[in-house]
Amino acid sequence: MRSINANNCIDTFERPLRGRFWPRPPRLPAAFGIALACAALCLLTGCVSSKYKLAGKNTPPAHALNVHFPPAPLDANLATLVIDGGPGSWKLAAFWDEYVVAFHNTGDEPLQVASVTLVDFAGTSRSAGDDPWALERESKTLERKYQDAGITFARIAAPRVLVTSAEPVVIASAGIGTAGAAVAATATAVALPVYGLAILGINKHHKAIIKAEFDRRRLPLPLTLAPGETRTGSLFFPMVPNPRSLDLNWSNESGSGDSVLALDFLHGLHVPAPKTPSP
Repeated sequence: MRSINANNCIDTFERPLRGRFWPRPPRLPAAFGIALACAALCLLTGCVSSKYKLAGKNTPPAHALNVHFPPAPLDANLATLVIDGGPGSWKLAAFWDEYVVAFHNTGDEPLQVASVTLVDFAGTSRSAGDDPWALERESKTLERKYQDAGITFARIAAPRVLVTSAEPVVIASAGIGTAGAAVAATATAVALPVYGLAILGINKHHKAIIKAEFDRRRLPLPLTLAPGETRTGSLFFPMVPNPRSLDLNWSNESGSGDSVLALDFLHGLHVPAPKTPSP
């Protein structure tokens, strides 16, 4: 079957018949052409940057860890760990690790959680972040340093305690046919400024949504707990392979103390599995 393209259509409309020409098709309003071009370009580019997309609705819930710090006036518990593409993840391409913790003041006087730091495999302490975009930059910088140092690193590699059958969400980009591409091409010159502003607005809106959710989940430190009070929230750290420990510092009127939670059970985090030799 003979294919039909835009040139064939134009030739058909302009071919003479008994000394006369077929009338040209009505000219589309400029706004309609721009909107159609924007829609076509949206399909080609996916519109919203993956940096500002939420995870798929079919993401399974986070796995409970419930690992307690050593006994102290501050009862601390690592409830779960959320990593990029893993159970409980809420942002697509999240360049951070979300440690969900619960703090309970078991004493009869106010207690302050001063700080919680993540100690990496090399013994370097890293503080929790309060800005998602700064955390992403830090994680990407560390990833390059690991690669330069010959250290294997994988963003979505999870330890056994977090292994799930769920696969990372893949967002498929749609395409447009030749007819749509032809329409988009005719209006590109006038549509690009409008399209750029529209996408800028969409990305700005989605960026604000990500930041709002990040702030809602984040547990700000230092944090004061009244006697018997419990607070639960997330501490966001840059991605590090095989983290060594979480170090917690607290204080009350009687003094201060430290609690260290060894993270041996997270061995394999951000470390690709060794390749099995082929038979």
